[in-house]
Amino acid sequence: MQNNLDCEIFIAGLKDLIDCGDYGTKEQLSVLKAFALGIFNMPLESYNNLQPISQQTLGKAVVEPLTRRRYIQFAIMLELCRHPKSHLQLSKLEASAELLGLGGDALTVCRTMIDSSALEATTDYIRRYEQYFLALQEKHGVETFNHEGSRQYDESFFKTLDAFSSMSEGSLGKEFFNFYERNGMRLPSRTSINPGYYVCHDMNHVITGYEPTGIGEICLGAFKLSMNDCDANWMASMTNFLIHEAGVFKPGHSAQYEPVGANGDPFDGLDGKRGVMTLKGAPEMLADAFARGSKCNRDFSTIDHIEMATIPLKELREEFNVTPPLMNVADASIRW
Repeated sequence: MQNNLDCEIFIAGLKDLIDCGDYGTKEQLSVLKAFALGIFNMPLESYNNLQPISQQTLGKAVVEPLTRRRYIQFAIMLELCRHPKSHLQLSKLEASAELLGLGGDALTVCRTMIDSSALEATTDYIRRYEQYFLALQEKHGVETFNHEGSRQYDESFFKTLDAFSSMSEGSLGKEFFNFYERNGMRLPSRTSINPGYYVCHDMNHVITGYEPTGIGEICLGAFKLSMNDCDANWMASMTNFLIHEAGVFKPGHSAQYEPVGANGDPFDGLDGKRGVMTLKGAPEMLADAFARGSKCNRDFSTIDHIEMATIPLKELREEFNVTPPLMNVADASIRW
């Protein structure tokens, strides 16, 4: 968006979109406010005085394809922040997307969530998400692939992983090892399913400074999406929202993320009743993640991180212009 008027139209449209006769829920309004102030730098008074506009008015004013895409992405995030789910909210979202000429897997997932059981929604989502796995895997070594279409990694890949623990303090490799150790996770190995996916994902955790908590996962997804708005990053961001905000399915215990809450509660210990965006300061952290990602000078999310393992993390952050994150919800969400 190029000027303040564009930003106001964007936010005014979202104000209308979340209104289901209640002006939006408290959670939705807190996230929208964080977007307005934290991403678009709107003055608080301007946000408070901003009146909603219809989706037809927004569609006439917002014609740039990437801006329309980001609008619907924010709209979907806000839709996932409504509890319980609302058919009216979904119908407004779908009508807006149709008016803007947008569709895709993310919208289909929202429909599946409200029309199907959690198991059916989970199964459908995983099937859709699997097609993006290859784009989200570590780019290392010769491009060879196994029978499932995933990258095949040579012995040097795993030897380097094994050597991370003995690398210099402060190096990317040693910080990656420390990330796994302090979170009680096992390093990807030769017997792991899709090790390149988890190495790539967690290298991004380390570089951005987000820990594998609910809010940390959502912020990482937003950061990557802002840095590179590709379909794979958008679906990865959706995955984080579906787990930690919508609670549609739970993360696994033996791979990358271990739930924080009691009895595998997907809502970070919030008794399965609230998403993480209800945590104090979480909306501001989400907005900050979008702002941080937009400041990066190039996309580092799927480069060959293994090749850079010996480089000090501090130098890599400076190279890619990764700015310090907002520490708001809890220190456990951030490692900087």
